[in-house]
Amino acid sequence: MKPIFLKIESSNSYTVREQVESYVYAKYYYHPQVELVYFEKSDGMCIIGDKVHMIKEGDIFLLGQNIPHLFKNDEKYLNRKLKVRVIVLHFLPEFWGKEFLELPDLRNIKLLLKKAERGILLLGQTKTEVARLMKQMLDEKGPGRIILLLQALALIAASKGQRFILPIGFQPMIDDQNEDRINEIYSYTLQHFHKKIYTKEIAAVAHLSEHSFCRYFRIKTGKTYTDFLHEIRIKHACKLLSESKLSISQIINECGFVNYANFFRYFKQLTGKTPAEYQALNKESINADR
Repeated sequence: MKPIFLKIESSNSYTVREQVESYVYAKYYYHPQVELVYFEKSDGMCIIGDKVHMIKEGDIFLLGQNIPHLFKNDEKYLNRKLKVRVIVLHFLPEFWGKEFLELPDLRNIKLLLKKAERGILLLGQTKTEVARLMKQMLDEKGPGRIILLLQALALIAASKGQRFILPIGFQPMIDDQNEDRINEIYSYTLQHFHKKIYTKEIAAVAHLSEHSFCRYFRIKTGKTYTDFLHEIRIKHACKLLSESKLSISQIINECGFVNYANFFRYFKQLTGKTPAEYQALNKESINADR
C-alpha cells in the first residue's frame, strides 16, 4: 500500500510540538524521521503499517523510520466542544552524528531504534515517565532538550513496558505511484465502517471496477478488503467493550455488523477470546497499565 511521503523540516536537532485542535485526521504517510507521539487528550483509531490499532487517551507510540501511519480521532470530536492534545516529536537517528550511537554506552538506544521499525506502544509506568519528559521538552532550550530526548529513549530501551505492533520483518511498500488511492480507501472506510459497505461502493471510491479493486487491495495490503473492514470493526468493538457501558448487542450494531454470528466468529478469530472474556480481561489490563 502506498503512503504519502511527508517532509519534516527543522532548524533544531529535532522537532517537538504540541497540537491542540478540535479534530485530527492525518493521511497515511511516512517519513525518514523516528516519531514519538503522545496522545495526551485524544482517542480514536490508527493504522500503523498494515495493522489497525485503537488510540486511547494517554497512549504513546514510538515509530521507526519510514513506517507508514495514519491517526484519526473519534467522531465525537467533530460534534462536541472537545479539544485534542497531542505532543509529536520527530528526529533523525543520525542527528547526533554517525559515530554517536556507536558508543558502547548507547548500545541499548541503538537497538531500540532498530526495534522501533516494528512500532512500539508504551505501557504502564514507562508511558507515564516518557509523557512527563515530553512535556518538559516543549519548553526546554539548548543542550537540555537533547538530554531529555536521550533520557526518554534510555527509559524506553531499559523498560519491559512496551508492546510491538508489527511483526518481525515487516517491510513497508513505498514505491507505488498511486499514492492517493489507498488514502481514499482508508478515509472512506474509517468514516463509514459503522454501516454496510458494498464492494461496488468502495471500488467506486478507488475509481476501479469491483474485480480490479479486490485484486488491487489484496496485492497492496496482503489481505482482502473484507478482512480489513472486519479488523477495523472488531478493533472498534474492543474499544467499546473496554470503555463503554453498551450491551454486546448494542456494540454489534454500533460496529456495522448485521450478522451476530459473524461478529462472534470474527471477534474470536482476531482476539482469541469471546466478547465477554475480552471485556473482563481488558478492563483489568487497562487499570494495571494506568
